[in-house]
Amino acid sequence: MIIFLYGEDIYNSQQKLKEIKEKFIAKTDPSGINIFTLEGDKFDLEKFNSAAGQTGFLVSKRLLIIKNLLSNKLSKETVETLKDLITDLKKSDNIFIFWQAGKADPKNELFKLLSQDKKYTQEFTLLENQKLAQWIKSYVQKQNGQIDNAAITFLVTATGNDLWQLANELDKLLAFSKGAITVKAAQQLVQSKLDENIFGLIDAIAGGNKALALRLLNEQLNLGLGEIYILSMIIRQFRITTELKSLVGQKLSQTEIAKQIKLHPYVVKKSLPLAKKFTLAKLQDIYAKLVELEKKFKSTSLPPQPLLDLFILQI
Repeated sequence: MIIFLYGEDIYNSQQKLKEIKEKFIAKTDPSGINIFTLEGDKFDLEKFNSAAGQTGFLVSKRLLIIKNLLSNKLSKETVETLKDLITDLKKSDNIFIFWQAGKADPKNELFKLLSQDKKYTQEFTLLENQKLAQWIKSYVQKQNGQIDNAAITFLVTATGNDLWQLANELDKLLAFSKGAITVKAAQQLVQSKLDENIFGLIDAIAGGNKALALRLLNEQLNLGLGEIYILSMIIRQFRITTELKSLVGQKLSQTEIAKQIKLHPYVVKKSLPLAKKFTLAKLQDIYAKLVELEKKFKSTSLPPQPLLDLFILQI
């Protein structure tokens, strides 16, 4: 039997690979000595042929895992030999899993051969929107936990579809929240990708690219982030940038700056290029406008999104 697993969702494809291995150990080979793994970047045709032809030791079959074979630049002769071998392997009692991280070229001859049997071929595409939200909910439920919808929305926005980071963040949140994850806890603990988006927005403002700034702002709104939250992020970044601008001329190292204003070195590293694009007077003017805008959010009946758009157009 040949199983072919591939796709950009490496987290889920590895989970599937782990599931098959565990099932093989439970049903066929409790010792695990009949599982053989071969890395594609170290692929050796002779070694593969030898391993493929061996029968199970004290059990009925072996499990052979070949990783990232399609990423390796193989000679035409090797490809042709492999094609013949793979065709023969379909009749073998052994189980062969060809696991490929990321996209696979559908024009690749080995890909065409491995993906012929649709029953044993599975592509893992990146999760989006509702499927991603359902994955989060399911992950938490498997850990006997609970999570509110607001926390799910925040996590999707903050981490994107990086399931490795999501799993890591959810594990931390489950421990911190004692099994009941709230949006407040998520906002406190999650290392967010939102900072990257805000960096991009501020950079567009610095470059005078108002069209790009408006587009980036609206992308955040479309992801479900509230205007007040986005404004607080913009204010925070401009406050940091203003503080850094006042220190740029003092010839301090990034580490010294980070200690002085009590920021993570990564934030300082990302923010310094922004600080150099503004004059101190301009930063102070923008920061004052942001404070005024925050007051308008609380005192006017006007919708907050047009106020944000107008702010970007006027600076």
